[in-house]
Amino acid sequence: MAFHKVLLVPWLTASQIHAFTTKIPHVATLIPSMKKSDVQCRLDFLSAVPDTQNHDDASIATTTSPKPHKRRERYSGRYPKNFKDKYKERQGDEETISKVLAKGMTPAGQHVPIMVKECLHYMGLENNQRDRDSPVLVVDCTLGYGGHSSYILKQIMNSTDARLIAFDQDSVEIIKTEERLRKSVLEEIDTATESAGEGNDIFTAVNQNFAELGSYMTSTNQVGKVTSLLADLGLSSMQIDNNDRGFTYKRDGPLDMRMSPEDDSTETAYQLLQRLRVRQLKSMLKNNSDEEFADEIAFGLIGDRSKIPKTTMELADRVRDIARPLIVKQHNWNSEQIGKNQAKKLKSQLDSTIARVMQAIRIEVNGEFRVLERLLEDIPTKVLSPGGKVVILTFHSGEDRRVKKSFKSGFKSGIYSAWSRDVVRPTKEERRDNPRSSCCKLRWAILSDQNAN
Repeated sequence: MAFHKVLLVPWLTASQIHAFTTKIPHVATLIPSMKKSDVQCRLDFLSAVPDTQNHDDASIATTTSPKPHKRRERYSGRYPKNFKDKYKERQGDEETISKVLAKGMTPAGQHVPIMVKECLHYMGLENNQRDRDSPVLVVDCTLGYGGHSSYILKQIMNSTDARLIAFDQDSVEIIKTEERLRKSVLEEIDTATESAGEGNDIFTAVNQNFAELGSYMTSTNQVGKVTSLLADLGLSSMQIDNNDRGFTYKRDGPLDMRMSPEDDSTETAYQLLQRLRVRQLKSMLKNNSDEEFADEIAFGLIGDRSKIPKTTMELADRVRDIARPLIVKQHNWNSEQIGKNQAKKLKSQLDSTIARVMQAIRIEVNGEFRVLERLLEDIPTKVLSPGGKVVILTFHSGEDRRVKKSFKSGFKSGIYSAWSRDVVRPTKEERRDNPRSSCCKLRWAILSDQNAN
Protein backbone atom coordinates (compact mmCIF):
# COMPACT_ATOMS: atom_id res chain seq x y z
CA MET A 1 0.00 0.00 0.00
CA ALA A 2 1.38 3.44 -0.98
CA PHE A 3 1.64 6.45 1.35
CA HIS A 4 1.53 10.20 0.66
CA LYS A 5 3.73 12.90 2.04
CA VAL A 6 1.61 15.96 2.75
CA LEU A 7 3.30 19.31 3.48
CA LEU A 8 1.97 22.71 4.62
CA VAL A 9 -1.57 21.51 5.16
CA PRO A 10 -3.56 23.85 7.44
CA TRP A 11 -6.84 23.11 9.17
CA LEU A 12 -9.07 21.28 6.73
CA THR A 13 -12.76 21.72 6.13
CA ALA A 14 -15.08 18.74 6.28
CA SER A 15 -15.41 18.69 2.48
CA GLN A 16 -11.62 18.76 2.11
CA ILE A 17 -11.24 15.85 4.52
CA HIS A 18 -13.84 13.91 2.59
CA ALA A 19 -12.07 14.54 -0.72
CA PHE A 20 -8.69 13.68 0.76
CA THR A 21 -9.75 10.43 2.42
CA THR A 22 -11.70 9.35 -0.65
CA LYS A 23 -8.58 9.73 -2.78
CA ILE A 24 -6.37 7.97 -0.23
CA PRO A 25 -8.62 5.44 1.57
CA HIS A 26 -6.05 4.22 4.12
CA VAL A 27 -5.62 7.76 5.49
CA ALA A 28 -9.21 7.58 6.70
CA THR A 29 -8.04 5.29 9.48
CA LEU A 30 -5.71 8.06 10.65
CA ILE A 31 -8.52 10.66 10.56
CA PRO A 32 -11.41 8.92 12.35
CA SER A 33 -13.54 12.09 12.68
CA MET A 34 -14.78 14.24 9.85
CA LYS A 35 -14.96 17.36 12.08
CA LYS A 36 -12.65 20.28 11.43
CA SER A 37 -11.86 20.69 15.11
CA ASP A 38 -10.56 17.12 15.32
CA VAL A 39 -8.04 17.44 12.53
CA GLN A 40 -4.67 19.10 12.60
CA CYS A 41 -3.13 17.68 9.52
CA ARG A 42 0.57 17.43 9.98
CA LEU A 43 1.01 14.14 8.10
CA ASP A 44 4.59 13.12 7.66
CA PHE A 45 4.76 9.95 5.61
CA LEU A 46 8.15 9.01 4.20
CA SER A 47 6.91 7.21 1.08
CA ALA A 48 4.69 8.63 -1.64
CA VAL A 49 3.04 8.07 -5.02
CA PRO A 50 2.45 10.70 -7.72
CA ASP A 51 -0.62 12.88 -7.24
CA THR A 52 -1.93 14.79 -10.27
CA GLN A 53 -5.23 15.95 -8.77
CA ASN A 54 -5.51 19.73 -8.00
CA HIS A 55 -6.42 20.83 -4.47
CA ASP A 56 -7.50 24.46 -3.96
CA ASP A 57 -7.02 24.65 -0.21
CA ALA A 58 -4.04 22.32 0.29
CA SER A 59 -0.58 22.11 -1.17
CA ILE A 60 0.36 18.47 -1.55
CA ALA A 61 3.86 17.39 -2.61
CA THR A 62 4.35 13.83 -3.76
CA THR A 63 7.30 11.59 -4.67
CA THR A 64 7.59 7.98 -5.76
CA SER A 65 8.92 5.38 -3.31
CA PRO A 66 11.00 2.33 -4.25
CA LYS A 67 9.28 -1.06 -4.30
CA PRO A 68 9.45 -2.56 -0.81
CA HIS A 69 11.85 -5.48 -0.35
CA LYS A 70 10.10 -8.85 -0.35
CA ARG A 71 11.50 -11.20 2.26
CA ARG A 72 11.69 -14.90 1.55
CA GLU A 73 9.13 -17.11 3.20
CA ARG A 74 10.19 -18.47 6.57
CA TYR A 75 10.36 -22.19 7.19
CA SER A 76 10.22 -24.13 10.41
CA GLY A 77 13.39 -25.70 11.78
CA ARG A 78 17.04 -24.96 11.14
CA TYR A 79 17.08 -26.14 7.54
CA PRO A 80 14.38 -26.00 4.84
CA LYS A 81 12.59 -29.26 4.10
CA ASN A 82 10.70 -28.42 0.92
CA PHE A 83 12.50 -28.58 -2.42
CA LYS A 84 11.36 -25.08 -3.42
CA ASP A 85 12.79 -23.58 -0.21
CA LYS A 86 16.28 -25.02 -0.74
CA TYR A 87 17.30 -22.15 -2.96
CA LYS A 88 20.94 -22.08 -1.81
CA GLU A 89 21.49 -25.72 -2.74
CA ARG A 90 19.67 -25.34 -6.06
CA GLN A 91 21.69 -22.23 -6.93
CA GLY A 92 24.97 -24.03 -6.27
CA ASP A 93 26.09 -22.33 -3.05
CA GLU A 94 29.29 -24.27 -2.31
CA GLU A 95 29.29 -23.67 1.46
CA THR A 96 25.71 -24.93 1.85
CA ILE A 97 26.31 -27.91 -0.45
CA SER A 98 29.42 -28.96 1.49
CA LYS A 99 27.44 -28.84 4.75
CA VAL A 100 24.67 -30.98 3.27
CA LEU A 101 27.16 -33.55 1.97
CA ALA A 102 28.96 -33.63 5.32
CA LYS A 103 25.66 -34.60 6.98
CA GLY A 104 25.36 -37.61 4.64
CA MET A 105 22.57 -36.00 2.64
CA THR A 106 22.14 -35.18 -1.04
CA PRO A 107 21.90 -31.49 -2.01
CA ALA A 108 18.58 -30.49 -3.57
CA GLY A 109 18.63 -30.66 -7.35
CA GLN A 110 21.71 -32.90 -7.37
CA HIS A 111 22.42 -36.62 -7.40
CA VAL A 112 25.35 -38.52 -5.91
CA PRO A 113 26.28 -41.49 -8.16
CA ILE A 114 26.51 -44.86 -6.42
CA MET A 115 29.46 -47.29 -6.52
CA VAL A 116 31.31 -45.34 -9.22
CA LYS A 117 34.60 -47.19 -8.76
CA GLU A 118 32.88 -50.59 -8.82
CA CYS A 119 30.86 -49.67 -11.92
CA LEU A 120 33.96 -48.57 -13.85
CA HIS A 121 35.79 -51.74 -12.79
CA TYR A 122 33.12 -54.20 -13.88
CA MET A 123 32.50 -52.22 -17.10
CA GLY A 124 36.21 -52.65 -17.91
CA LEU A 125 36.83 -48.90 -18.06
CA GLU A 126 39.63 -48.54 -15.56
CA ASN A 127 42.86 -47.32 -17.14
CA ASN A 128 44.72 -50.59 -16.67
CA GLN A 129 41.88 -52.69 -18.11
CA ARG A 130 41.79 -51.53 -21.73
CA ASP A 131 43.86 -50.70 -24.75
CA ARG A 132 43.83 -46.96 -25.53
CA ASP A 133 43.64 -47.64 -29.28
CA SER A 134 40.75 -50.12 -29.10
CA PRO A 135 37.30 -48.76 -30.08
CA VAL A 136 35.10 -47.99 -27.09
CA LEU A 137 31.33 -47.54 -27.26
CA VAL A 138 29.64 -47.11 -23.88
CA VAL A 139 25.92 -46.87 -23.17
CA ASP A 140 24.54 -45.27 -20.00
CA CYS A 141 20.89 -46.33 -19.93
CA THR A 142 19.93 -43.79 -17.25
CA LEU A 143 21.69 -40.43 -17.65
CA GLY A 144 19.88 -38.70 -14.75
CA TYR A 145 22.07 -36.01 -13.20
CA GLY A 146 25.03 -37.25 -15.24
CA GLY A 147 27.08 -38.52 -12.29
CA HIS A 148 28.12 -41.88 -13.76
CA SER A 149 28.36 -40.42 -17.27
CA SER A 150 30.79 -37.72 -16.16
CA TYR A 151 33.15 -40.34 -14.72
CA ILE A 152 32.79 -42.49 -17.83
CA LEU A 153 33.68 -39.54 -20.07
CA LYS A 154 36.78 -38.79 -18.03
CA GLN A 155 37.88 -42.41 -18.38
CA ILE A 156 37.43 -42.63 -22.15
CA MET A 157 38.42 -39.09 -23.16
CA ASN A 158 42.00 -40.10 -23.99
CA SER A 159 40.99 -43.02 -26.18
CA THR A 160 41.48 -42.60 -29.91
CA ASP A 161 38.03 -43.98 -30.76
CA ALA A 162 35.55 -43.62 -27.90
CA ARG A 163 31.93 -42.58 -27.58
CA LEU A 164 29.24 -42.47 -24.90
CA ILE A 165 25.52 -42.72 -25.67
CA ALA A 166 23.29 -41.78 -22.71
CA PHE A 167 19.55 -42.41 -22.55
CA ASP A 168 16.96 -40.74 -20.33
CA GLN A 169 13.21 -40.50 -20.75
CA ASP A 170 12.90 -37.53 -18.37
CA SER A 171 12.54 -34.63 -20.83
CA VAL A 172 12.93 -32.11 -18.00
CA GLU A 173 16.24 -33.34 -16.56
CA ILE A 174 18.01 -34.50 -19.73
CA ILE A 175 18.28 -30.93 -21.06
CA LYS A 176 19.78 -29.67 -17.80
CA THR A 177 22.21 -32.57 -17.57
CA GLU A 178 23.49 -32.31 -21.13
CA GLU A 179 24.07 -28.58 -20.67
CA ARG A 180 25.85 -29.21 -17.37
CA LEU A 181 28.12 -31.89 -18.90
CA ARG A 182 28.97 -29.72 -21.88
CA LYS A 183 29.98 -26.87 -19.59
CA SER A 184 32.20 -29.04 -17.42
CA VAL A 185 33.55 -32.37 -18.64
CA LEU A 186 32.98 -31.91 -22.37
CA GLU A 187 34.74 -28.53 -22.50
CA GLU A 188 37.89 -30.27 -21.33
CA ILE A 189 37.40 -32.96 -23.97
CA ASP A 190 36.77 -30.35 -26.69
CA THR A 191 40.03 -28.61 -25.84
CA ALA A 192 41.98 -31.87 -25.98
CA THR A 193 40.49 -32.98 -29.30
CA GLU A 194 40.90 -29.57 -30.93
CA SER A 195 44.59 -29.44 -29.98
CA ALA A 196 44.98 -32.87 -31.56
CA GLY A 197 43.17 -31.73 -34.70
CA GLU A 198 40.30 -34.17 -34.19
CA GLY A 199 36.55 -33.74 -34.36
CA ASN A 200 34.52 -34.44 -31.25
CA ASP A 201 31.37 -36.51 -31.22
CA ILE A 202 32.19 -38.33 -28.00
CA PHE A 203 28.84 -37.75 -26.29
CA THR A 204 25.26 -38.25 -27.47
CA ALA A 205 22.18 -37.74 -25.27
CA VAL A 206 19.02 -39.58 -26.34
CA ASN A 207 15.65 -38.55 -24.88
CA GLN A 208 14.13 -42.04 -24.91
CA ASN A 209 13.35 -44.80 -22.46
CA PHE A 210 16.11 -47.42 -22.45
CA ALA A 211 13.48 -49.92 -23.55
CA GLU A 212 14.10 -48.42 -27.01
CA LEU A 213 17.85 -49.14 -26.85
CA GLY A 214 17.65 -52.17 -29.16
CA SER A 215 15.59 -50.26 -31.71
CA TYR A 216 18.00 -47.30 -31.51
CA MET A 217 21.03 -49.50 -32.14
CA THR A 218 19.28 -51.06 -35.11
CA SER A 219 18.24 -47.74 -36.65
CA THR A 220 21.76 -46.29 -36.24
CA ASN A 221 23.55 -49.40 -37.59
CA GLN A 222 25.28 -50.06 -34.28
CA VAL A 223 23.95 -53.53 -33.44
CA GLY A 224 26.50 -55.52 -31.46
CA LYS A 225 28.95 -52.61 -31.15
CA VAL A 226 28.62 -51.67 -27.46
CA THR A 227 31.66 -52.59 -25.36
CA SER A 228 30.26 -51.50 -21.97
CA LEU A 229 26.75 -50.84 -20.67
CA LEU A 230 25.49 -49.39 -17.39
CA ALA A 231 21.90 -49.29 -16.17
CA ASP A 232 21.22 -47.56 -12.84
CA LEU A 233 17.60 -48.46 -12.11
CA GLY A 234 17.18 -46.17 -9.12
CA LEU A 235 15.31 -42.88 -9.00
CA SER A 236 17.48 -39.81 -9.27
CA SER A 237 17.63 -37.52 -6.24
CA MET A 238 16.26 -34.62 -8.33
CA GLN A 239 13.07 -36.58 -8.89
CA ILE A 240 12.76 -37.62 -5.25
CA ASP A 241 13.43 -34.12 -3.88
CA ASN A 242 11.00 -32.31 -6.16
CA ASN A 243 7.57 -32.37 -4.45
CA ASP A 244 5.78 -31.70 -7.75
CA ARG A 245 6.92 -35.04 -9.17
CA GLY A 246 5.09 -36.99 -6.46
CA PHE A 247 7.79 -39.61 -5.79
CA THR A 248 8.14 -39.10 -2.02
CA TYR A 249 5.68 -39.37 0.85
CA LYS A 250 7.78 -37.18 3.16
CA ARG A 251 6.53 -33.97 1.52
CA ASP A 252 3.15 -33.22 0.02
CA GLY A 253 2.72 -33.18 -3.72
CA PRO A 254 0.38 -34.38 -6.47
CA LEU A 255 0.09 -38.14 -6.91
CA ASP A 256 1.90 -38.13 -10.27
CA MET A 257 5.02 -40.39 -10.33
CA ARG A 258 5.52 -40.23 -14.12
CA MET A 259 9.14 -40.41 -15.29
CA SER A 260 8.11 -38.29 -18.27
CA PRO A 261 5.90 -35.61 -16.68
CA GLU A 262 5.24 -33.89 -20.02
CA ASP A 263 3.89 -37.08 -21.60
CA ASP A 264 0.13 -36.74 -21.34
CA SER A 265 -0.34 -40.21 -22.83
CA THR A 266 0.96 -41.74 -19.58
CA GLU A 267 -1.54 -41.79 -16.74
CA THR A 268 -0.61 -40.37 -13.35
CA ALA A 269 -0.62 -42.43 -10.16
CA TYR A 270 -3.95 -40.87 -9.16
CA GLN A 271 -5.48 -41.75 -12.54
CA LEU A 272 -4.16 -45.30 -12.15
CA LEU A 273 -5.84 -45.68 -8.75
CA GLN A 274 -9.08 -44.36 -10.24
CA ARG A 275 -8.96 -46.99 -12.99
CA LEU A 276 -7.95 -50.04 -10.95
CA ARG A 277 -10.30 -52.35 -9.12
CA VAL A 278 -9.51 -53.65 -5.64
CA ARG A 279 -8.51 -57.08 -6.96
CA GLN A 280 -6.10 -55.52 -9.49
CA LEU A 281 -4.48 -53.22 -6.93
CA LYS A 282 -4.06 -56.14 -4.51
CA SER A 283 -2.26 -58.15 -7.17
CA MET A 284 -0.11 -55.16 -8.13
CA LEU A 285 1.01 -54.57 -4.52
CA LYS A 286 2.01 -58.22 -4.15
CA ASN A 287 3.82 -58.53 -7.47
CA ASN A 288 5.59 -55.16 -7.50
CA SER A 289 6.65 -54.80 -3.88
CA ASP A 290 5.90 -58.06 -1.99
CA GLU A 291 3.49 -56.16 0.28
CA GLU A 292 2.20 -58.44 3.05
CA PHE A 293 -0.86 -56.27 3.79
CA ALA A 294 -1.86 -56.01 0.12
CA ASP A 295 -5.49 -57.12 0.68
CA GLU A 296 -6.27 -54.62 3.42
CA ILE A 297 -4.38 -51.72 1.80
CA ALA A 298 -5.99 -52.24 -1.62
CA PHE A 299 -9.48 -52.17 -0.14
CA GLY A 300 -8.67 -49.24 2.16
CA LEU A 301 -7.26 -47.11 -0.67
CA ILE A 302 -9.86 -47.58 -3.40
CA GLY A 303 -12.72 -49.52 -1.80
CA ASP A 304 -14.59 -46.23 -1.48
CA ARG A 305 -14.25 -44.66 -4.93
CA SER A 306 -15.11 -41.21 -3.57
CA LYS A 307 -12.12 -41.18 -1.19
CA ILE A 308 -9.20 -42.15 -3.43
CA PRO A 309 -6.15 -40.13 -2.27
CA LYS A 310 -5.03 -37.36 -4.61
CA THR A 311 -1.72 -36.33 -3.00
CA THR A 312 1.31 -38.12 -1.64
CA MET A 313 0.56 -37.13 1.96
CA GLU A 314 -3.05 -38.28 1.65
CA LEU A 315 -1.82 -41.64 0.37
CA ALA A 316 0.76 -41.94 3.16
CA ASP A 317 -1.76 -41.04 5.88
CA ARG A 318 -4.29 -43.54 4.52
CA VAL A 319 -1.75 -46.37 4.35
CA ARG A 320 -0.51 -45.50 7.84
CA ASP A 321 -4.06 -45.68 9.25
CA ILE A 322 -4.67 -49.03 7.53
CA ALA A 323 -1.38 -50.67 8.46
CA ARG A 324 -0.99 -49.44 12.07
CA PRO A 325 -3.53 -51.81 13.70
CA LEU A 326 -2.32 -54.70 11.51
CA ILE A 327 1.29 -54.26 12.65
CA VAL A 328 0.24 -53.86 16.28
CA LYS A 329 -1.78 -57.08 16.07
CA GLN A 330 1.09 -58.85 14.30
CA HIS A 331 3.39 -58.17 17.28
CA ASN A 332 0.68 -58.75 19.93
CA TRP A 333 1.21 -55.25 21.31
CA ASN A 334 -1.26 -53.46 23.52
CA SER A 335 -2.55 -50.68 21.26
CA GLU A 336 -3.40 -48.57 24.31
CA GLN A 337 0.07 -48.84 25.87
CA ILE A 338 2.80 -48.87 23.23
CA GLY A 339 6.25 -48.40 24.75
CA LYS A 340 9.05 -46.20 23.41
CA ASN A 341 10.92 -49.01 21.66
CA GLN A 342 7.69 -50.40 20.26
CA ALA A 343 6.71 -46.96 18.94
CA LYS A 344 10.07 -46.64 17.21
CA LYS A 345 9.73 -50.05 15.59
CA LEU A 346 6.12 -49.28 14.62
CA LYS A 347 7.13 -46.06 12.90
CA SER A 348 9.89 -47.83 10.99
CA GLN A 349 7.54 -50.54 9.77
CA LEU A 350 4.88 -48.01 8.79
CA ASP A 351 7.41 -46.00 6.78
CA SER A 352 8.56 -49.17 5.02
CA THR A 353 4.98 -50.10 4.20
CA ILE A 354 4.26 -46.69 2.73
CA ALA A 355 7.48 -46.86 0.69
CA ARG A 356 6.52 -50.29 -0.70
CA VAL A 357 3.05 -49.09 -1.68
CA MET A 358 4.44 -46.05 -3.48
CA GLN A 359 7.09 -48.23 -5.13
CA ALA A 360 4.44 -50.63 -6.44
CA ILE A 361 2.36 -47.78 -7.85
CA ARG A 362 5.38 -46.07 -9.43
CA ILE A 363 6.50 -49.31 -11.09
CA GLU A 364 3.05 -49.76 -12.61
CA VAL A 365 2.73 -46.14 -13.76
CA ASN A 366 6.03 -46.31 -15.65
CA GLY A 367 5.92 -49.98 -16.67
CA GLU A 368 9.33 -50.46 -15.07
CA PHE A 369 9.37 -54.26 -15.02
CA ARG A 370 8.28 -54.48 -18.68
CA VAL A 371 11.00 -51.99 -19.62
CA LEU A 372 13.67 -53.90 -17.67
CA GLU A 373 12.69 -57.25 -19.18
CA ARG A 374 12.89 -55.79 -22.68
CA LEU A 375 16.36 -54.37 -21.95
CA LEU A 376 17.58 -57.72 -20.59
CA GLU A 377 16.32 -59.42 -23.74
CA ASP A 378 18.01 -56.92 -26.10
CA ILE A 379 21.40 -56.66 -24.35
CA PRO A 380 22.89 -59.93 -25.71
CA THR A 381 21.11 -59.86 -29.07
CA LYS A 382 21.17 -56.22 -30.22
CA VAL A 383 23.50 -54.27 -27.96
CA LEU A 384 26.72 -55.84 -26.63
CA SER A 385 29.69 -56.81 -28.74
CA PRO A 386 31.39 -60.19 -28.07
CA GLY A 387 33.21 -59.81 -24.75
CA GLY A 388 31.11 -56.74 -23.92
CA LYS A 389 30.34 -56.03 -20.29
CA VAL A 390 27.03 -55.07 -18.66
CA VAL A 391 26.54 -53.61 -15.16
CA ILE A 392 23.10 -53.12 -13.61
CA LEU A 393 22.33 -51.39 -10.30
CA THR A 394 19.06 -52.54 -8.69
CA PHE A 395 17.24 -51.13 -5.67
CA HIS A 396 14.57 -53.65 -4.72
CA SER A 397 13.96 -57.38 -4.89
CA GLY A 398 11.67 -57.27 -7.94
CA GLU A 399 14.42 -55.74 -10.08
CA ASP A 400 17.20 -57.89 -8.68
CA ARG A 401 15.26 -61.14 -9.23
CA ARG A 402 14.79 -60.33 -12.92
CA VAL A 403 18.42 -59.36 -13.48
CA LYS A 404 19.72 -62.41 -11.61
CA LYS A 405 17.42 -64.77 -13.54
CA SER A 406 18.46 -63.28 -16.90
CA PHE A 407 22.21 -63.43 -16.21
CA LYS A 408 22.03 -66.91 -14.68
CA SER A 409 20.04 -68.42 -17.54
CA GLY A 410 22.27 -66.63 -20.07
CA PHE A 411 25.36 -68.11 -18.44
CA LYS A 412 23.90 -71.63 -18.47
CA SER A 413 23.02 -71.33 -22.15
CA GLY A 414 26.45 -69.98 -23.09
CA ILE A 415 25.30 -66.44 -23.89
CA TYR A 416 27.37 -65.00 -21.04
CA SER A 417 30.87 -66.23 -20.23
CA ALA A 418 30.74 -64.94 -16.64
CA TRP A 419 28.28 -63.31 -14.26
CA SER A 420 28.03 -62.14 -10.66
CA ARG A 421 26.70 -64.98 -8.59
CA ASP A 422 27.07 -62.78 -5.52
CA VAL A 423 25.86 -59.19 -5.54
CA VAL A 424 28.27 -56.31 -5.03
CA ARG A 425 27.17 -53.84 -2.37
CA PRO A 426 28.32 -50.31 -1.43
CA THR A 427 31.05 -50.07 1.16
CA LYS A 428 30.24 -49.15 4.74
CA GLU A 429 31.80 -45.73 4.14
CA GLU A 430 29.62 -45.06 1.08
CA ARG A 431 26.45 -46.14 2.89
CA ARG A 432 27.34 -43.71 5.67
CA ASP A 433 28.15 -40.81 3.32
CA ASN A 434 25.21 -41.50 0.99
CA PRO A 435 22.37 -43.30 2.81
CA ARG A 436 20.40 -43.57 -0.45
CA SER A 437 22.94 -46.17 -1.59
CA SER A 438 22.12 -48.57 1.26
CA CYS A 439 19.65 -50.75 -0.64
CA CYS A 440 21.64 -50.83 -3.90
CA LYS A 441 22.89 -54.10 -5.44
CA LEU A 442 25.29 -54.38 -8.38
CA ARG A 443 25.21 -57.31 -10.78
CA TRP A 444 27.41 -57.75 -13.84
CA ALA A 445 27.84 -60.11 -16.78
CA ILE A 446 30.22 -60.57 -19.73
CA LEU A 447 28.93 -61.56 -23.16
CA SER A 448 30.57 -64.67 -24.54
CA ASP A 449 33.22 -64.13 -27.25
CA GLN A 450 31.48 -66.78 -29.34
CA ASN A 451 28.14 -64.98 -29.16
CA ALA A 452 27.47 -63.52 -32.62
CA ASN A 453 24.67 -60.99 -33.02
